[in-house]
Amino acid sequence: MTTKKRPAGRGFTLIELLVVIAIIAVLIALLLPAVQSAREAARRIQCTNNLKQIGLALHNYHQANGSFPLGGTTAVAGGSFGPGEQTWGSWSAQALMLPYLEQGPMYNSANFSLTTWIGVGQYINATVFNANLAAFLCPSDGLAGTPGSFVNSQYSFAGSNNNYFGSIGTTTYPSAQTATGIFAPGTSNQSTGGSLFHIVYGIQSVTDGTSNTVAFAEAVVGDNNHFTPFRDGIAWTNSGAYYQAFDAWARQSYILAGIQKCAMMWTTRQNAPAQEDKGWRWASPMTGHSLFNTIVTPSSTQNPWSGCRPDNTGGPVSDGQYENANSLHPGGCNVGFADGSVKFIKSSISMTTWWSLGTKASGEVISSDSY
Repeated sequence: MTTKKRPAGRGFTLIELLVVIAIIAVLIALLLPAVQSAREAARRIQCTNNLKQIGLALHNYHQANGSFPLGGTTAVAGGSFGPGEQTWGSWSAQALMLPYLEQGPMYNSANFSLTTWIGVGQYINATVFNANLAAFLCPSDGLAGTPGSFVNSQYSFAGSNNNYFGSIGTTTYPSAQTATGIFAPGTSNQSTGGSLFHIVYGIQSVTDGTSNTVAFAEAVVGDNNHFTPFRDGIAWTNSGAYYQAFDAWARQSYILAGIQKCAMMWTTRQNAPAQEDKGWRWASPMTGHSLFNTIVTPSSTQNPWSGCRPDNTGGPVSDGQYENANSLHPGGCNVGFADGSVKFIKSSISMTTWWSLGTKASGEVISSDSY
């Protein structure tokens, strides 16, 4: 009996194998942008949800206390700072809202009579002050809450951990005790004998309408490099031209000149290396740390700097006259309004509309299709 041998199977030639690999590579190249887009869409939704939770907490705070929270508190530093109350190194609006963000234990662990990162308070409140909370971190900002973001070398604190900022409106005076926005910085002027007081606002103060007034917006944190768009800012001494105003509308040409100066310093790389401490701590009440103003349009490609401080060569960019909203979401950023709603504001929004959305009681008429 004879058996018939089956012919040996034919394998792939090298050319055929390369063709298959090329086809797979093309398919991956086509699918990767879609996968990345889907992931960014999910991150943007989470970011929107964070702002909605902050907006809900804002209204729950208002219901319990009859007003929105302070933009910044007073606290005792102690030690070499003395027994007097300070606003520098005190607590932010975000910290005051912790119980309404399901962070009751964190709130109860904070000693609000003491400061956060200066004097005795830096030891008592270190755990709370340095805590990373998901409610204040945008998942699209991969540096937020990591050592890859700005690290305060003086105090050896880990990277920046805040992506959401309360609005002081069109106020460009970082030490203002009043503001056109929902929050006032409320810093003291003790060195010149000024009074130490703080202003809070409520819904009754928002005569422009809560749906037309910005309460919070997002921004990416600073990094440890220089001239990174949206992450880096400008700081320099400008011979007394600090571009400060309680309301930019009252000094439009002056404020616009400041923006042009900041843009020129950015473009020509003239400023000394500054500390990119945008979003350094959610518990710190300074502009640039937990507060911003609605002056430069969000995620502006023309003005891609995160903030600008023309009174501090080589120092931190925070506490600046211009502190911008931005994001890594394509085309704009998420903004929470005083009615608790969240809208995606495009970077193409006009500066006039952005200023108008920032003020709570200036009487501007804003068309619903203008943003």
